[in-house]
Amino acid sequence: MIFFSFTTENDVFNFQALILGSVTMLVCLFCQAVTVGLTTTKIKPQIGKLAAAKRIWIAQAVFFGSALILLCSHLFQIYLWGYSLYWAGVIKDPHTAMVFAGSTYTTVGFVNDPLPIGWQLLTIIMATTGLFSFGWSTSVMFLLSQTLYPAER
Repeated sequence: MIFFSFTTENDVFNFQALILGSVTMLVCLFCQAVTVGLTTTKIKPQIGKLAAAKRIWIAQAVFFGSALILLCSHLFQIYLWGYSLYWAGVIKDPHTAMVFAGSTYTTVGFVNDPLPIGWQLLTIIMATTGLFSFGWSTSVMFLLSQTLYPAER
């Protein structure tokens, strides 16, 4: 049994999967970084100003708007994964690629694995990307909630 090679035939680990997974993960994490950066530098100060001015309903609306922005970042990252799988020819059907990407990125795992043998490493990288990104979004939402409710610190 081969554990590392540059082909994709029945290998436990192949170089193409590592490259495709690493590049897609880095693009996704860059997307998450941009979203987090914009959320914390642009939206957080607005929430703080609105909360300080006792305009709590508007501050909460902005808070929920930031949750939607973070959600859109995750949906875009799922799209990137699905497109990457389809573009590379790993999954031939774009719908199957998108559904598998969403199932794996969210770590829910509600669909069967359509990846060919030798490409399962992508499942692990995809799930890890989702774990990193969701954790990052959770920390941002916590930061924003502290800004929204400063007395709760």
